[in-house]
Amino acid sequence: MKTSKLLKITSILLVATIFSFSNSNAQERNKRQQESLLSAKKWTIVEVKRKKLGKLKKMDGFRLEVGNEFSLGIDHKFGYKNNDYEYMSGKWVLNGKELLLIHDARDATNRLENTVYKIKRLSKSELFLKRISPNPKGKIVFR
Repeated sequence: MKTSKLLKITSILLVATIFSFSNSNAQERNKRQQESLLSAKKWTIVEVKRKKLGKLKKMDGFRLEVGNEFSLGIDHKFGYKNNDYEYMSGKWVLNGKELLLIHDARDATNRLENTVYKIKRLSKSELFLKRISPNPKGKIVFR
């Protein structure tokens, strides 16, 4: 009788271990797929929707406008070029459905800033981000 209870407990633990391993394996595979889609091409902004900004406020001091180029590298570095030939670069981190951009502040303080976006939609031909960092909130569509 004790042997059968021990056997049941052992089999339950074995199944739980296998399930957790396969689940983490699937999550890792999904993350790699998302990273490869993000870094597969240069993305161009085709639509920007943002909450009304005051006259002096700009999004991170760096305007996001239709036609700007955004690229994410396999080495987890990103580059962003706007229509005025300004360039911003830094590192990117994918955390589930959140895309974290780490870059130098646009002022003379020599500090790093983080900008967090939620990936709403990602495919080979479209990237739809929603900004979740502090103001200004907004949505950006890339193709």
